Amino acid sequence: MEDLDDLETIANEEKKEITRQEYFKRLQEVKGEINLAWRAEDRIRALKLSIKVARLLMDTSVLQFYPTLFTLVVDVMDMLGDLVWERIKKRAEGSEDGTICSLPDNFVSDDICCEAKETCYNWFCKIGSIHELVPRIYLELAILRCWRFLEDSFTSILQRLVMMMRGLADPLASAYCHLYLARSARSLCSGNDVRYLIMSLGDLSILLRRIILDKEAVGHHFWKNKKVLISLMEPAIDWIMKCIFISGYQNAGNMLVEFGVGTNIAVTARKFPCVSIVLHYFLKHLSADLISNNAVDIIDFIEHNKDISVESHLVYRLLGHKICESQHSLASISNAMNRIMQVLAQYNNLNEYLIIVDAFLEILLLYSMKNYLPVILGGIMKRSQPDKVGDVEMDSLKSILVKIINHFDRLDDVLALDHFTLVLDLLYGSWRNTVYMNMLHKATRSGQIGDPTRIQFLFEASQLLHESIDISNMNDENKHKADLISRFVGMVNFGAEREQHLSFLSQSRAAFDGIDEVKTTLIHSSNNLAIKSIRDNVKFLSFLKSCVAFNEVTVPSISDCIGRMNLYVETAEIALFGGLISHAEGLVTSAISCLQCLETEGSHTSADIDRISSLTCKVCSLLLILPGNHENRPMHLAQNVISTFRCQSLALPRIKVRVFCAIIALSASLSQKKHLYHAKSAEIISNSQLFFGDLSFYEELSSAASLALQILDDIIKEEPHLATRGRLALDSCNCLLVSFKRSPQLRLKCAGLIAVAKSCLNEKDKYLQSTVSFFDRMLSDMEN
Repeated sequence: MEDLDDLETIANEEKKEITRQEYFKRLQEVKGEINLAWRAEDRIRALKLSIKVARLLMDTSVLQFYPTLFTLVVDVMDMLGDLVWERIKKRAEGSEDGTICSLPDNFVSDDICCEAKETCYNWFCKIGSIHELVPRIYLELAILRCWRFLEDSFTSILQRLVMMMRGLADPLASAYCHLYLARSARSLCSGNDVRYLIMSLGDLSILLRRIILDKEAVGHHFWKNKKVLISLMEPAIDWIMKCIFISGYQNAGNMLVEFGVGTNIAVTARKFPCVSIVLHYFLKHLSADLISNNAVDIIDFIEHNKDISVESHLVYRLLGHKICESQHSLASISNAMNRIMQVLAQYNNLNEYLIIVDAFLEILLLYSMKNYLPVILGGIMKRSQPDKVGDVEMDSLKSILVKIINHFDRLDDVLALDHFTLVLDLLYGSWRNTVYMNMLHKATRSGQIGDPTRIQFLFEASQLLHESIDISNMNDENKHKADLISRFVGMVNFGAEREQHLSFLSQSRAAFDGIDEVKTTLIHSSNNLAIKSIRDNVKFLSFLKSCVAFNEVTVPSISDCIGRMNLYVETAEIALFGGLISHAEGLVTSAISCLQCLETEGSHTSADIDRISSLTCKVCSLLLILPGNHENRPMHLAQNVISTFRCQSLALPRIKVRVFCAIIALSASLSQKKHLYHAKSAEIISNSQLFFGDLSFYEELSSAASLALQILDDIIKEEPHLATRGRLALDSCNCLLVSFKRSPQLRLKCAGLIAVAKSCLNEKDKYLQSTVSFFDRMLSDMEN
């Protein structure tokens, strides 16, 4: 009891402070005392303690703490209600002979014995004698379900309690009292009679209207706290409205009638004094279909119930979202949209205008009411001042533009809208970036981009996106931006104006120099232009040199060594295709040099290693076409590959075997009088012609092949894993069988490799069997 007195004293003295944790702790202690008193059969002490706890809710001086206080007090009230309920129920289930007969869940008052009824009646009398109104109401609500022991109809009881609450002058205390009533009554009745809840809403609306209209004080709450006070009353309004709609009361549209939607506004105002916060939660819980079917009437009702409790543009936002959820007819939506456009014209504040537009825009687009778009965009421009459009408006503005972009199939249709680009210029920062990303996605999804105006617009948008990318932190968002820019530059197509296209690629390289993905796309595009010029065969050489030169400048800036090597090889193919021998040789040399920097770039995945070996083999295939150099050794590039890969510690044995087999195959191919393939360009003289009859050339081929073969032997011998060693031996054997002429030396070498494979692999291994079969056929050919 002393603790409770302390709580009340602290609540009334401004100089003392208490934390929420201390308040909670003390209330929990009192809750324990009530429980102990009840177990000790001291019902009077338990009741007195409960009264003192309920009395705490009379103090609303600390507005923001009141909801927490309500929760703590109600917890104690619920405990007392459970104790009283169990006591009366126990008496009702007892009989004179001492047996216990359990009550059914759906019992009626006639099932209750007189002794239990008398006990129940005494409890209501005790509570009814409490002087203060707040504790008297809360204590009766705590044991409200005990009326089931006395009555079968509860309508008059609930309405009496609502009328009792009219004596509470403080709006915050009254609101939470109504909230506790709505919560407690759910355990008392489950029918469709919600008239007491509608009465609660009506009474709360009167209190809210008084708060809104009073320019002086409301109770002891000052006018400056109006918004805070109204926001603290929201949970009560929301819960009461939720309880009404749980009963299914809205099925017949009864709530629309109660609110007066669609009827004479003057009469309605006298019957049910609605305020906008009540209307807001009414719409929140009303079914979307019912709202859609009565949209025009609801809009008119909103227009006649505007106040500060909830700003009207927020009510319209909720209305728009609800209509979007519904199954609606074109006729009803058309009428509603015409009315909304009239409403929009009344809003001069840009933020409010944007919020309403954003809520209804999806409906406008869904029903192809595109004639409204120029009006809406023009309205935005009319209400905007570029220097005063702030962060508050940006979210709605971004959402509106993204919805418009996503609705149309082609970006050209979006940019053709009146005022669209002007509105777009209002955006800045991350909001602008989001819109530009959507525009790039729309543009690249529709196929190639050829219109110079559109290209320039998207190029500038891409530049702004590039400026927002943090190269040191390529997270998902930054990667997505880079991917969009890359797709854009790859989709640009100037048609026959290839010089203009190459100029665009140069501009893009300068603008997006920090993104490897974009530069890779630029190089691919340059190579595509070169291929087209070669195929057209009309003065292509100068343009081809420009394309190759562009790549020679761009490729070194690619940070990834493997990607750089791939682009060098790709460009070298183009140069060979066009007959640019010196360029091709330089590019192949650069590709081989990439192998030397792989050791310094750290670890690589198995996929990376496979890619390196594939590119190296491709380099070997190009060396068959690329004319050798008399000044240097004819095989100096192949020797560079051998020396580089021989020292590669990161390469797996199977990768090294693949590369050195390619060197052997290259040597064998170059030794033939007629090569397997040759360059299309007449400018390129084949090595078979260039070194025909040159014994030093053939000696160099033999030397390269012998060195590669020796390295293969060393790799096979050093491999510790038997299965891997066997397969490496088979790879080498097959390479020799397809590369060299049949000879006793070849037969001896291949027989040794097969012997190694047999010692390492199962005799039923299919690769082993096929290689042995191939070798046997070779022996048969030699004997014949």
